[in-house]
Amino acid sequence: MRRTLIPASILVLAALALAQTATRIKVNGKVVSGAPIVVKGETYVPLKSLQAGGVTASRDGDILSLTWTGAGGSTQTGAVEGGVGDALFDGIWRFKVISVDPAEGGWTIKVELRNGTKQDNLALSGTGFDTLKLGLQDGTLVDCGNPVELTSTGFPQAGGQTFSLNFTVPEGNSSKPDKLLMLIKVDPDLKKYLRDRLSIGYTVPDPSFRVKL
Repeated sequence: MRRTLIPASILVLAALALAQTATRIKVNGKVVSGAPIVVKGETYVPLKSLQAGGVTASRDGDILSLTWTGAGGSTQTGAVEGGVGDALFDGIWRFKVISVDPAEGGWTIKVELRNGTKQDNLALSGTGFDTLKLGLQDGTLVDCGNPVELTSTGFPQAGGQTFSLNFTVPEGNSSKPDKLLMLIKVDPDLKKYLRDRLSIGYTVPDPSFRVKL
């Protein structure tokens, strides 16, 4: 049976064209089955790979309809998304999850946070930071036990630091980590302050980070 292929550019996967030797596909931080192919300079990915990454496909006559469906639930957000090791950027902050390790009573997640602007002494707490949560595979959300150093540290321009974040899970819960959520909320007043006083601003509608673990 002939497999259906669609241009990667349809789902903002055109970046694959920059690496024609790529042999694996990652969608929203999740490695899926299949491999990209390049035909006359155009990168294609198997439809089944996109479906594994959350795309719903339907056919009506000669029209192929593609719909991106998120996981839903309380952890769903339009945040900047990626996986472990991916360097994410929202226009102000560069954020990366380095490792996820079991710890007594829960999990320790090592992250790197960097100031992606030319503004000195910039801290998460002054740029809209709201909350930091670990989502488990069973849907449980766990608060970070030590977020203060991460959120209050002031970074020079392009400066960064690694942090070990601790999450204590409910007793008896053996579910593994599924995603790390750093929620950043920017109201009109903060947006104006960042723009007018600091000459910086977020470049995405939702500057939060959502990392698949």
